[in-house]
Amino acid sequence: MTKFETLVQQVNEGSIQTPSVTFEGKAVNFFKYQLSVHHFYLKLMAKGIGNKQIKLKDLKDYYGLKGKTASDVLIQFEALRERILG
Repeated sequence: MTKFETLVQQVNEGSIQTPSVTFEGKAVNFFKYQLSVHHFYLKLMAKGIGNKQIKLKDLKDYYGLKGKTASDVLIQFEALRERILG
């Protein structure tokens, strides 16, 4: 089980709480927000734009993704994101 799946399970069981996220005055699911932000960063990395907020290795470890480049990982991440968000 990946770190992401473990956290989702712990939140569903009620053993931990996620931070509250609001957008335009409405509550947003923390994991949906997190997936959206990480998707944004991965798309930038796939185009060769780095950032200081998060590294590719961190995303690979957190979601259990495999691949050498951000483009390889992006394909897997989008499939994961689609499966979770529907």
